[in-house]
Amino acid sequence: MANTKHSLAREILLDRLLQKRHGYTIPEMVDIINDSLAFEGFPSVSASTVNRDLDTLRYHYKAKIVVERRSYYKCYMYEDSSYSVFHNTFTFGELQQIHNALMAIRFVDPIQGTMMFEQLSERLANMLEVDSVDDPIVLYKNIPSRFECQRFGILYQAIRKKKPVCVRYHSSIDKRARELVVHPYYILKDDAKYFLLGHDSASHSPVKIPISNISSLYQVEDTPFIPNHDFPLQDFYKKHFASDR
Repeated sequence: MANTKHSLAREILLDRLLQKRHGYTIPEMVDIINDSLAFEGFPSVSASTVNRDLDTLRYHYKAKIVVERRSYYKCYMYEDSSYSVFHNTFTFGELQQIHNALMAIRFVDPIQGTMMFEQLSERLANMLEVDSVDDPIVLYKNIPSRFECQRFGILYQAIRKKKPVCVRYHSSIDKRARELVVHPYYILKDDAKYFLLGHDSASHSPVKIPISNISSLYQVEDTPFIPNHDFPLQDFYKKHFASDR
């Protein structure tokens, strides 16, 4: 049984290769595994090591491995291509890469990064075998409220799916409550504030709404989405930093 990150990484990689229906020869598996190990900072292994790992999968994990002879070569694969010893487990290096990628999103897009970390931090903690309470993976500088996460989540989904949203908000100018159907295009961070950029289908005009002013919103069904013609990116910065609506 694997007792080091190195050997566990090899077994996870080998498990993936054996799921391929065409199979791999020992030299092919050695090359692919060594490429992946090098990327994670582990030393390379020999054909004899891969053979021992195959025996580990056979005898310790009871995996049914088929060997097919093709010309002068033997190709190895699982009897059932849907079988997996590790059930899509990531290697430790891959988990670190996922964590780094999420950290990058956290810095580039703090809101989406925060939402993703809130959803994934416990899962990552379990996979990395750390206590999510005593030894957290994620450190929040500013923890958004549950309502803020829900509000931004709805906007992200609406923008990705190109769905209009009904927005109820109060104006920054006269403080009156307003409600309108917006075709959302972007979320803009201007200084420390976030804004929804979109199109008001009633007045046929662009809108820039402070997201902190939004009290409620929901996706509108059965309303055709109006494509973005209000905020062309090539001249966005000089045309659309007008006063808040």
